Amino acid sequence: MPGGKTRQKGENMRKIIAKEVAPYDIDFSYYFDSDSFTNASGKNCACYIPGNRDSHGFNSDEYKNIVVQADSIIEGFDSIENGYGGTFKAVMQENDITYTSRKCYLLKLWAKTANTNNSADIAEFLTITTGEKWNVRSFTGYSQGDYCEVIYCTEHYSDETITEVGKFWLGCGTEFSIDNCYGYFVTDDIRWEAGEALKKTLAGNYGCNPEELEVYLYKGEHRVADYELLEVS
Repeated sequence: MPGGKTRQKGENMRKIIAKEVAPYDIDFSYYFDSDSFTNASGKNCACYIPGNRDSHGFNSDEYKNIVVQADSIIEGFDSIENGYGGTFKAVMQENDITYTSRKCYLLKLWAKTANTNNSADIAEFLTITTGEKWNVRSFTGYSQGDYCEVIYCTEHYSDETITEVGKFWLGCGTEFSIDNCYGYFVTDDIRWEAGEALKKTLAGNYGCNPEELEVYLYKGEHRVADYELLEVS
């Protein structure tokens, strides 16, 4: 470049510093704080984690509304099947589901055996009503009873992203600061490998080349005694 200084081979470049956060300071809630996993990012972009005895869940209010809608379809269709009158089209429209003959046919089959306490049945319900494929994956944590299910649209999320969602929800990962900016999360399997995969993941999250990154892993803490020289006059 005219007028510029050419960097010589071997000349030191400033490294971007990545430091692992101490376990007691990690807060995975930041990972879920944005609109990334909600419908604010676009139609069918919400991920749902049903609540349980240990957790309120994620996007839980919206998920409860879906369950109510699904229950209403089951009850309405069952009422018609048992001769109490009405039409399947009317039941669908009353529940804000656009009617098509194909959608009605699939909902009739689904409603015969569906259990809305079953996440897989809700995923199938969303597949029918939205026209896009939904799936459910389960994850377990380190402590007994640590468990969650993630319901998501496969058109919008890769397996790798959902693995992060499930693991981070259960705290199965770690956090790094990069150049003193926090919130760079890594799953536990990548952290334990502590090799090129970790460096590439952090560089990809930050938006730099792996060779620009210098990674420091947390090894624990210890007390250091501080002494002062006694001056005698």
